[in-house]
Parts: sequence; structure tokens; C-alpha cells
Amino acid sequence: MEAAISTLLPETGGRSARTQLLATLDDYSLAATREARVLGPLPPSDGECASALEWLLRPVFICGHQRSGTTLLQNLLDDHPQLLVLPSEGTYFASFAYVARVAPATTALEKFAADWIRRLVDPNFAPHFRLGKSDGQRNPAVDFARALFGWHAALRTRVAPELAALLALAAAFRATTTPTSAPNLWVEKTPQNERYARRFAPLGGARFIHVVRDPRPTLASLKELYRTQAIPGFEVAEHARAIGRSLRLAVENRSRFGERYLVVRYEDLVESTEREIERVRQFLGIAPDPVLFLPTAGGRPVPANSSFASVGDGAIEPQRRAFGPSEDQALLGTYAASAARACGYAIPAPGAVARLALRARHSPRHALRSARAAWRAVMPSHSQ
Repeated sequence: MEAAISTLLPETGGRSARTQLLATLDDYSLAATREARVLGPLPPSDGECASALEWLLRPVFICGHQRSGTTLLQNLLDDHPQLLVLPSEGTYFASFAYVARVAPATTALEKFAADWIRRLVDPNFAPHFRLGKSDGQRNPAVDFARALFGWHAALRTRVAPELAALLALAAAFRATTTPTSAPNLWVEKTPQNERYARRFAPLGGARFIHVVRDPRPTLASLKELYRTQAIPGFEVAEHARAIGRSLRLAVENRSRFGERYLVVRYEDLVESTEREIERVRQFLGIAPDPVLFLPTAGGRPVPANSSFASVGDGAIEPQRRAFGPSEDQALLGTYAASAARACGYAIPAPGAVARLALRARHSPRHALRSARAAWRAVMPSHSQ
């Protein structure tokens, strides 16, 4: 199955193989999960559990609106020896409500394991097979599922039970990929996780890094992404509302969580990288390391951080001032201007009458449903 998947990946099979790739990946993840159930869970010892809780209870949630720079920050933290960085977006409360509960069913936990095996193969972007590939001795996907089952059983009585699956995921990923590592913290990146900050509150050691960006290039980058991926139905008003909400939450959450909540401006991150990374390093309490200035995924340099990239892998793309059509700017001014000003961005806002007219013309009657459907089309469920 792994050999078949390898021939269907984007670099080898191209877009035409997409449907077959996802079907083969489904079969692979379900087969691995079934085998894990047959072999049984791999529970940690009491000592291993106590040791792991020292870092499992200290997550770092990178959040912010899509195309605001969250991936760039994740890539800059990726290879630091004191951090365990999940390679795929966690989307825990958005995608995995079926396990984010006090007592998830056994079938729900199996589905969670299978979904994450798919994500960790990653049918969209290299490097693939982040758990590793099978050899004559073991299958890493099976080992991962067995570890996840074992860690969940051990953690559900030691932490807030609705968060046990998330912590078991981090523990199982480390156990499968870097079992000898000794992280101080673990990191996951999910755009718009700022909406769920309160639900992570039971993790007293949790910290948040909220990346904000001028709404105008954020919207332009989203629009370009939809265009290049041939995704229909880009609705400017809905994205403008969501961008404004994310910026408002940056201000509100920073006030609510105090020194546990760091707001980083994307422009500062790309234009004054050394200074901003030092702020992040001190916030996390990790040691200085040159790897903090090289964007990587799984230790490998990644493509530049832009929909309009002009530099090579492992480099940071300079900030581009792409603002888009005047009507787009008017909608951003209507829905995001006040929140943007609080984050240091001067966004012109239309007059009161013009704002009322724009709001009436772009009613949010189905905004949430449409925005979710659009983003799922951009980032398929196999790699959210």
C-alpha cells in the first residue's frame, strides 16, 4: 500500500491521480488501524506518563487567520531540539469533535487514529510519510495507532478527558518518530484556533502565539490561492468578516490570557526576523539556535511563504503590498477596519451609509457554512 501511495503522490502521479490516491490512502489508514486493534494498545508506564506530562501539559498553539503567516512561524520552530512540532494542522475542535468529549467511543478513537495516519502521510505536500515507512521489522502507522490507543487510556484519568485525545496524539507522534527526544514543549498550528482558546484553558501551561497580518494582503493571498487551485465561490465579504473576527480575538485574547498570549505581526516576522524570533524564543523559554531562522518541515527546507513566491526553498519571502480591487478594500474596511487599527494597521473604512449598504448587500445568511466549505475545498480533509 505504501508503494502504491508513493506512485500516486502529487510529485509522481500528478493531479489526475488524486482520486485514486485518496482512496488508497483511506484503505491504508483503515488497515493500519485494524491491525493496531488486533495487536493491542502500547500503554506507557506510570513513569513514562509522569515524565511526558511535564511537556504534554505545555502546548504552544499557533493561531491566526489563514494566509496570515501561521505556517511560516511553524516552519521556523520546526527543527528546534526543545520542541516537538506536529507536522499537520491539529484542527482539534473544528474537525474532531467526536473525540473532543469526556468519553469518546472506541470507534471514534479508531477514526481519529485513521484520520491522523492520512494526515501524516500528507497527500498534498512533501515531505510525505512523516511517521516513516514500513520495513521488515515494523509498520510505523500501526505503531502510531497502538501508541495513541495506549496513551489515551493512560491520560484520560490524568488530564481533562475532552483533551486526552489531543495529548495522546502528541505523545504517540513522539513515540513513533523521535522516541529518544526530550521536548520541553510541543507545538501545533491551526488557523483560527484563537476561537477555541477558552476550551484549551484546562491546560494551565498552554501558550498561544497569534500571528496577525495586514488584512489587505491576507485577502489578496487567499484570493490568489483560490485562483491557482481553481476553487470556485470565493466570497470576499465572508473572508473579510472572518479576518476582522480573527484580529478582534487577537486583542481580546491577549487581554484575557495576559503573558500566556503573544501577538506577532507577520510584517515584523519577515522584515525583522531576528528581533521577532527573539521575542518568540523568550516567550517560549527555549535556547537560542540557528535553526530558528531557517523555515523547514521535518528538518527539510520548505518553499517560500507566499502565494506569489519569488525566492527559493528555505528562504523567507519579503512582504508584498498586494491590496486588490477597491470593492475588496471597501468590504475589508467595513468588517475589519476597527480591529485592524487595534493591531497597528490603518485600513480605510467607508462612510456610515456606504457601510450599511455593503452589509445589506452581503448578508451573512450562510456565511459560516460557505466559508467552511470553501476552506475544506482548499485544504482537503485528508490534510487539514
